[in-house]
Amino acid sequence: MNDDCDVIVLGGGAAGLVAARDLARRGLRVRLIEARGRLGGRVYTARLRGWKDPVEFGAEFIHGGNATLWRIVRGARMKTRRAPGRHWLASAEEISPAHDLVRRIKKITAQIEPRRVGKQSFARFLRSAGCEAREEDRALAASFVEGFEAAPMDEMSAAALTGEAPDDAEQFIVPGGYDGVMVSLKNELEALGVDVRLGAVAKRVGWRRGQVSVHTRSGRSGGEERHEARALVATLPLGVWRAGGRERGAVRFQPELREKRRIAARMGWGQVVKVMLRLDARRWRALQKEARAPVGQTGFGFLHSREAGVPVWWSLTAAPVLTGWAGGPAAIALARRSDEQVLQQALRTLSVLLGTRGARLRATVRDWQVHRWERDPFSRGAYSFIAAGQDEAPTTFRRPMQATLFFAGEATADGEEVGTVHGALSSGVRAAKEVIAALQGRTGDPTKVGH
Repeated sequence: MNDDCDVIVLGGGAAGLVAARDLARRGLRVRLIEARGRLGGRVYTARLRGWKDPVEFGAEFIHGGNATLWRIVRGARMKTRRAPGRHWLASAEEISPAHDLVRRIKKITAQIEPRRVGKQSFARFLRSAGCEAREEDRALAASFVEGFEAAPMDEMSAAALTGEAPDDAEQFIVPGGYDGVMVSLKNELEALGVDVRLGAVAKRVGWRRGQVSVHTRSGRSGGEERHEARALVATLPLGVWRAGGRERGAVRFQPELREKRRIAARMGWGQVVKVMLRLDARRWRALQKEARAPVGQTGFGFLHSREAGVPVWWSLTAAPVLTGWAGGPAAIALARRSDEQVLQQALRTLSVLLGTRGARLRATVRDWQVHRWERDPFSRGAYSFIAAGQDEAPTTFRRPMQATLFFAGEATADGEEVGTVHGALSSGVRAAKEVIAALQGRTGDPTKVGH
């Protein structure tokens, strides 16, 4: 039995790390329990032999405007670079520049009036008389929703997209690796004395007002432990909340949180397949000259298409590396395929878009990686989105229970922050404040919260 902590934080992703940090800063004894053998959750940076730059299996972009995230980035002296704002539209016939991509998407989403669309899906809104747009602009908006939001259009809330569009002016990459954010938080936890348990798979949570017990099993040894505390912050991904029974990664609560599970089942949960290609630099330069591939000194930017397979590609640095992105329906269509089959489909799509032979393209590939989060039992998907008719679900889901159970994670974030790293961080800050307020309420003395 481990009963020497005030608060247990379940999950070592962005939300869990910042919640643990803020609680420990107030003098609380905090234990963070993470099922994986690493921290970071769906921020997962790999440094692979032969690859010049870090490979981002998970989050890759920093979006501007979030104070919590930027404080960490600047405090850790992490270098960032604005992502190239070059966009191209590609089909089997041509590749053309899309300088006005943001304006064209925003022209459609600006027509959304939340009161009028109500619980409509984005697909229904696009078909409605209230949406005035050219067919090619509708296709562009559909690509944005399915790719950027990782959501099927007939599931995505139209109201949640009011005025939305990708913002190139506020999109940055981290050349040294996104995991620098997680490393900075990890170092803070060590300095604050937070007890971090890696490879501890939570199986069951028993709880009543003012008391929590978490039963874990070691992923390596299979040994079991029980951890006790006065409160728990659960930062489980939405896919884990939706898992049940004996599925790997599922966490059972006693008493069961039936209403939370019902809400989770109605919320939007996006899927993504990511393909990274490391190319031979000389052959890639030759192929670019002979094919219709866009060229740029720091990468060509973003290539958007409606082709089957892996429809979106980007190249953001001088390194000969391409990233393919299949979100929402495209990812679901690839779910049953092996990594090798996904690679072959990705190369077929890319060869069509570039107007070159598949064999020629394949000959440029020196190494490749495929990642899909639905195969990770501790996430079971990429990130959440606002489902049609469920615009208030994140707010409802995150409500604390009996001043004992608290909830964080990107699925519980506010509005546009849902599905983002900065949304996860904000949710962790909010949950920590809720815990502190609840414990102060019990003791009646703010100075005794951590005792």
